[in-house]
Amino acid sequence: MSKSISHQKARELRKQGLGIKTIAHQLRVSSSTTSLWCRDIQLNAEQIQELERRSHDPFYGKRLENVRKQQKLRALQIEHLFKKGIKDVASLTKKELFAAGISLYWGEGFKKDSQVGFANSDPSMLKFFVFWLEKCCGITKDRLRFRIGINESYKDKITTVQEFWSRYLNINENQFQKPFFQKVKWKKVYDNPETYFGVLRVRVTKSTNLLRLFRGWIEGLRINTSK
Repeated sequence: MSKSISHQKARELRKQGLGIKTIAHQLRVSSSTTSLWCRDIQLNAEQIQELERRSHDPFYGKRLENVRKQQKLRALQIEHLFKKGIKDVASLTKKELFAAGISLYWGEGFKKDSQVGFANSDPSMLKFFVFWLEKCCGITKDRLRFRIGINESYKDKITTVQEFWSRYLNINENQFQKPFFQKVKWKKVYDNPETYFGVLRVRVTKSTNLLRLFRGWIEGLRINTSK
Protein backbone atom coordinates (compact mmCIF):
# COMPACT_ATOMS: atom_id res chain seq x y z
CA MET A 1 0.00 0.00 0.00
CA SER A 2 1.51 3.34 -1.04
CA LYS A 3 2.11 6.14 1.41
CA SER A 4 -0.69 8.29 -0.04
CA ILE A 5 -3.21 5.43 0.10
CA SER A 6 -2.12 4.56 3.64
CA HIS A 7 -2.47 8.21 4.61
CA GLN A 8 -5.99 8.37 3.22
CA LYS A 9 -7.01 5.05 4.77
CA ALA A 10 -5.64 6.09 8.16
CA ARG A 11 -7.79 9.23 8.12
CA GLU A 12 -10.88 7.24 7.16
CA LEU A 13 -10.34 4.79 9.99
CA ARG A 14 -9.70 7.61 12.45
CA LYS A 15 -12.96 9.29 11.49
CA GLN A 16 -14.68 5.97 12.24
CA GLY A 17 -13.36 6.24 15.79
CA LEU A 18 -10.47 3.74 15.71
CA GLY A 19 -7.48 4.27 17.97
CA ILE A 20 -4.07 5.37 16.67
CA LYS A 21 -2.34 2.11 17.61
CA THR A 22 -5.11 0.02 16.04
CA ILE A 23 -4.86 1.95 12.79
CA ALA A 24 -1.07 1.73 12.79
CA HIS A 25 -1.27 -2.03 13.30
CA GLN A 26 -3.77 -2.51 10.48
CA LEU A 27 -1.80 -0.40 8.01
CA ARG A 28 1.60 -1.60 9.21
CA VAL A 29 2.97 1.86 9.80
CA SER A 30 4.35 3.47 12.94
CA SER A 31 2.08 4.97 15.58
CA SER A 32 3.93 8.29 15.30
CA THR A 33 3.23 8.45 11.54
CA THR A 34 -0.43 7.57 12.06
CA SER A 35 -0.73 10.22 14.75
CA LEU A 36 0.80 12.82 12.42
CA TRP A 37 -1.62 11.93 9.61
CA CYS A 38 -4.67 12.14 11.87
CA ARG A 39 -3.74 14.96 14.22
CA ASP A 40 -6.39 17.35 12.90
CA ILE A 41 -9.28 14.87 13.15
CA GLN A 42 -11.56 15.48 16.12
CA LEU A 43 -13.47 12.54 17.59
CA ASN A 44 -16.97 12.92 18.97
CA ALA A 45 -17.90 12.16 22.57
CA GLU A 46 -19.18 8.63 21.80
CA GLN A 47 -15.99 7.72 19.94
CA ILE A 48 -13.84 9.01 22.78
CA GLN A 49 -15.91 7.06 25.30
CA GLU A 50 -15.55 3.87 23.23
CA LEU A 51 -11.76 4.31 22.98
CA GLU A 52 -11.65 4.78 26.75
CA ARG A 53 -13.61 1.55 27.24
CA ARG A 54 -11.29 -0.38 24.94
CA SER A 55 -8.22 0.91 26.74
CA HIS A 56 -9.43 -0.84 29.90
CA ASP A 57 -10.65 -4.01 28.16
CA PRO A 58 -8.01 -6.75 28.67
CA PHE A 59 -9.50 -8.78 25.81
CA TYR A 60 -9.63 -6.13 23.09
CA GLY A 61 -7.65 -6.47 19.89
CA LYS A 62 -4.04 -7.62 20.21
CA ARG A 63 -4.40 -7.93 23.97
CA LEU A 64 -6.76 -10.89 23.59
CA GLU A 65 -4.18 -12.67 21.43
CA ASN A 66 -1.51 -12.02 24.06
CA VAL A 67 -3.77 -13.21 26.88
CA ARG A 68 -4.50 -16.46 25.04
CA LYS A 69 -0.82 -16.93 24.30
CA GLN A 70 0.05 -16.50 27.98
CA GLN A 71 -2.74 -18.89 29.00
CA LYS A 72 -1.43 -21.52 26.59
CA LEU A 73 2.14 -21.10 27.87
CA ARG A 74 0.92 -21.34 31.47
CA ALA A 75 -1.07 -24.50 30.71
CA LEU A 76 1.97 -26.08 29.05
CA GLN A 77 4.15 -25.16 32.01
CA ILE A 78 1.64 -26.62 34.49
CA GLU A 79 1.42 -29.86 32.49
CA HIS A 80 5.23 -30.06 32.23
CA LEU A 81 5.72 -29.57 35.97
CA PHE A 82 2.97 -32.09 36.77
CA LYS A 83 4.59 -34.76 34.59
CA LYS A 84 8.02 -33.89 35.99
CA GLY A 85 6.68 -34.35 39.52
CA ILE A 86 5.38 -37.81 38.65
CA LYS A 87 8.74 -38.68 37.07
CA ASP A 88 10.67 -37.37 40.10
CA VAL A 89 8.78 -39.70 42.45
CA ALA A 90 8.86 -42.67 40.04
CA SER A 91 8.69 -46.05 41.85
CA LEU A 92 9.14 -45.93 45.61
CA THR A 93 11.43 -48.36 47.38
CA LYS A 94 9.96 -49.97 50.50
CA LYS A 95 12.11 -47.68 52.67
CA GLU A 96 10.90 -44.60 50.80
CA LEU A 97 7.31 -45.81 51.10
CA PHE A 98 7.83 -46.36 54.81
CA ALA A 99 9.18 -42.81 55.29
CA ALA A 100 6.33 -41.32 53.25
CA GLY A 101 3.72 -43.15 55.33
CA ILE A 102 5.11 -42.25 58.72
CA SER A 103 5.48 -38.63 57.57
CA LEU A 104 1.81 -38.66 56.63
CA TYR A 105 0.90 -40.13 60.01
CA TRP A 106 3.05 -37.50 61.74
CA GLY A 107 0.95 -34.81 60.08
CA GLU A 108 -2.53 -36.35 60.06
CA GLY A 109 -2.60 -39.40 62.33
CA PHE A 110 -3.99 -39.77 65.86
CA LYS A 111 -0.99 -39.59 68.18
CA LYS A 112 -2.57 -39.08 71.61
CA ASP A 113 -5.13 -41.89 71.43
CA SER A 114 -4.65 -45.45 72.60
CA GLN A 115 -5.00 -46.96 69.10
CA VAL A 116 -3.62 -46.14 65.65
CA GLY A 117 -6.04 -43.85 63.86
CA PHE A 118 -6.16 -41.60 60.83
CA ALA A 119 -8.83 -39.31 59.40
CA ASN A 120 -9.14 -37.36 56.16
CA SER A 121 -11.58 -36.46 53.41
CA ASP A 122 -9.20 -37.14 50.51
CA PRO A 123 -9.98 -40.60 49.06
CA SER A 124 -6.51 -40.96 47.49
CA MET A 125 -4.78 -40.15 50.77
CA LEU A 126 -6.87 -42.70 52.65
CA LYS A 127 -6.18 -45.31 50.00
CA PHE A 128 -2.46 -44.65 50.36
CA PHE A 129 -2.68 -44.96 54.16
CA VAL A 130 -4.50 -48.30 53.99
CA PHE A 131 -1.98 -49.52 51.41
CA TRP A 132 0.92 -48.34 53.59
CA LEU A 133 -0.46 -50.10 56.68
CA GLU A 134 -0.52 -53.37 54.78
CA LYS A 135 2.84 -53.07 52.99
CA CYS A 136 4.94 -51.51 55.74
CA CYS A 137 3.18 -52.52 58.95
CA GLY A 138 1.65 -55.86 58.07
CA ILE A 139 -1.86 -54.69 58.96
CA THR A 140 -4.48 -56.51 56.89
CA LYS A 141 -7.77 -54.83 56.03
CA ASP A 142 -9.82 -57.08 58.31
CA ARG A 143 -8.20 -55.33 61.29
CA LEU A 144 -9.47 -51.93 60.20
CA ARG A 145 -12.61 -50.18 61.39
CA PHE A 146 -14.10 -47.14 59.69
CA ARG A 147 -16.39 -44.32 60.71
CA ILE A 148 -17.81 -41.63 58.48
CA GLY A 149 -18.17 -38.09 59.76
CA ILE A 150 -20.50 -36.08 57.55
CA ASN A 151 -22.77 -33.05 57.66
CA GLU A 152 -26.31 -33.87 58.76
CA SER A 153 -27.65 -32.44 55.49
CA TYR A 154 -26.30 -35.66 53.92
CA LYS A 155 -28.09 -37.94 56.37
CA ASP A 156 -30.37 -39.36 53.68
CA LYS A 157 -27.32 -40.11 51.47
CA ILE A 158 -25.24 -41.95 54.05
CA THR A 159 -25.82 -45.34 52.38
CA THR A 160 -24.47 -43.98 49.08
CA VAL A 161 -21.50 -42.40 50.86
CA GLN A 162 -20.69 -45.64 52.69
CA GLU A 163 -20.94 -47.60 49.46
CA PHE A 164 -18.49 -45.20 47.85
CA TRP A 165 -15.87 -45.69 50.57
CA SER A 166 -16.42 -49.45 50.62
CA ARG A 167 -15.95 -49.68 46.88
CA TYR A 168 -13.02 -47.23 46.67
CA LEU A 169 -11.02 -48.86 49.48
CA ASN A 170 -12.19 -52.40 48.71
CA ILE A 171 -13.46 -53.07 52.24
CA ASN A 172 -16.53 -54.79 53.66
CA GLU A 173 -19.47 -52.63 54.71
CA ASN A 174 -19.65 -54.47 58.04
CA GLN A 175 -16.36 -52.77 58.96
CA PHE A 176 -18.16 -49.43 59.25
CA GLN A 177 -19.22 -48.14 62.64
CA LYS A 178 -22.21 -45.89 63.21
CA PRO A 179 -21.66 -42.62 61.29
CA PHE A 180 -21.22 -39.30 63.01
CA PHE A 181 -23.41 -36.44 61.77
CA GLN A 182 -22.08 -32.90 62.12
CA LYS A 183 -24.87 -30.58 63.21
CA VAL A 184 -23.52 -27.47 61.52
CA LYS A 185 -25.42 -25.54 58.88
CA TRP A 186 -23.24 -24.74 55.90
CA LYS A 187 -23.26 -21.15 54.73
CA LYS A 188 -21.10 -21.91 51.72
CA VAL A 189 -22.68 -23.48 48.63
CA TYR A 190 -20.28 -26.00 47.07
CA ASP A 191 -20.01 -26.33 43.28
CA ASN A 192 -19.92 -30.15 43.27
CA PRO A 193 -21.78 -31.42 46.35
CA GLU A 194 -22.09 -34.86 44.73
CA THR A 195 -18.34 -35.38 45.23
CA TYR A 196 -18.53 -34.75 48.99
CA PHE A 197 -18.16 -37.98 50.96
CA GLY A 198 -17.43 -36.55 54.38
CA VAL A 199 -14.40 -37.35 56.53
CA LEU A 200 -13.45 -40.99 56.98
CA ARG A 201 -11.77 -42.14 60.18
CA VAL A 202 -9.67 -45.31 60.08
CA ARG A 203 -8.87 -47.25 63.25
CA VAL A 204 -6.57 -50.24 63.64
CA THR A 205 -7.87 -52.69 66.22
CA LYS A 206 -5.55 -53.90 69.01
CA SER A 207 -2.85 -51.44 68.00
CA THR A 208 -1.64 -49.91 71.28
CA ASN A 209 1.89 -51.23 70.81
CA LEU A 210 1.87 -50.28 67.14
CA LEU A 211 1.02 -46.71 68.07
CA ARG A 212 3.93 -46.67 70.52
CA LEU A 213 6.16 -47.82 67.67
CA PHE A 214 4.75 -45.09 65.43
CA ARG A 215 5.73 -42.49 68.01
CA GLY A 216 9.28 -43.83 67.89
CA TRP A 217 9.30 -43.69 64.09
CA ILE A 218 8.08 -40.09 64.19
CA GLU A 219 10.77 -39.21 66.71
CA GLY A 220 13.31 -40.84 64.38
CA LEU A 221 12.21 -38.51 61.58
CA ARG A 222 12.37 -35.52 63.91
CA ILE A 223 15.90 -36.40 65.03
CA ASN A 224 17.02 -36.67 61.39
CA THR A 225 15.79 -33.16 60.67
CA SER A 226 17.71 -31.71 63.63
CA LYS A 227 21.10 -33.16 62.67
